[in-house]
Amino acid sequence: MATLTEVSSMARKGIKYGVVGLVIMAMIPGTISLIKKIYLTLNPPPPPPPTVRYGKLPKLDFPEAVGFATPEYKLETISGGLPSLPSVGKVFAVGINKSRLLTLDRMKQKAKTVGFDNDPIELDERTYRFLHPSAPIDLIFDVISGSLAYKYDWTRDKKTGSVFDVPIGDAAATEAKRFLERLGTLPEDLNSGASTVRYLAATESAMVPSPSAYEANFVRVDIFRADKDGLKIMTVGGDTSPVNVILSGQTAEKRVIQANYYYSQVLDDDFATYPLKPINASWEELIKGQGFIAKRTTEKSVTIRRVYMAFYESNNRQEFLQPIYVFEGDLDFRAYVSAISPSYVIQ
Repeated sequence: MATLTEVSSMARKGIKYGVVGLVIMAMIPGTISLIKKIYLTLNPPPPPPPTVRYGKLPKLDFPEAVGFATPEYKLETISGGLPSLPSVGKVFAVGINKSRLLTLDRMKQKAKTVGFDNDPIELDERTYRFLHPSAPIDLIFDVISGSLAYKYDWTRDKKTGSVFDVPIGDAAATEAKRFLERLGTLPEDLNSGASTVRYLAATESAMVPSPSAYEANFVRVDIFRADKDGLKIMTVGGDTSPVNVILSGQTAEKRVIQANYYYSQVLDDDFATYPLKPINASWEELIKGQGFIAKRTTEKSVTIRRVYMAFYESNNRQEFLQPIYVFEGDLDFRAYVSAISPSYVIQ
C-alpha cells in the first residue's frame, strides 16, 4: 500500500505531465499549420487552368503608325532584365447599351442642363446633334456607345482667346468633372481616377502649349479610369484620355470650350482568364516593330527602363478589356504589346 508521501509525489507528477501534454496538444494545430504554410511556400499549387470562356479574342485596336521607323531598343531596367510576370491574366467583358430610345430621352434631359433646349437633329440611326439656341455650340451624341462630343467655336469670340483667368490644378479637374456630371457621364471609375492638367494658349484659330497657367487662355483636363484589378488602364495617347474637357477663362456658356467622352462600361463581375505570352516574346515583338508606340521620341535609339502589365483602352468601342505589356523608356517613351497568347487571338 502506497504511503501518503508516495501518493503526493505521483499526483504532482501526474499534474506535471498533464500540463505538458495539454501544452503539446495546444501547440500541435499551430505547428501543423506552420509546417503546411512552409510546404506550400516551397511547393505552391499550380494555378487553376485559364477559363478562356469568351473563345478567341479580337485583336487589339492599335492605331496604325504610317511613316515612322522602328527605333533601336536597349533594355536597362533596375533588375537588369525583363520582369517575372504572371502566365495567366484576366479579360473583362464590356457592356453594350440595348436601350437606344431611353438613352436618347435621358440625354435630352441632360442636354437641357447645359443650354440645349431644342430637340436634336438625327444624323443617322445612332448619332444625334444638339444645337445651342444662342451660342455657336453643338453636341454630338451616340445612342449606342453613349459617347459625346461637345464643342464651342471660340474663334467667333476674340475675347475668349484673350482672357487669362483659367482654373488651376485640382480646381480645373473638379470643374471638368462637374460638367460631365451634369451630362450624366461620370461613372465611379472615372470620378475616382487620376486627372492631368495642361495649360494652353490661343493663337488665331488653334491652341498651343502655354509656358505657365498664368499665361494660358485654356486648360485641358484629361480624366483617367481608376486601376482595374490592381493594373493601370492605358490609353491610346499615353498621357491623354478619351475623356477630356477644355475650359476657358470665360463664364457661362463660354466656360467649356470642348468636352469629349468616349467610354466603355467594363463589367466587374463578367471576366475570363486567358494564357499570356511570355514577356520575352513580347520584347522580341517590340524590337521587330510589332508593338504600338503611344509616345514617341525623336531619338533613333530608345532605352527601356520599366516593363509592366496593364489593360488597354481603345478610342473606339471594344468588346473586351484586354491586358498588355507596357514598355517605358527615356524621354517619356511608351509602347504597348498585346499580352494575350496568339493562339487565343483572332488572326
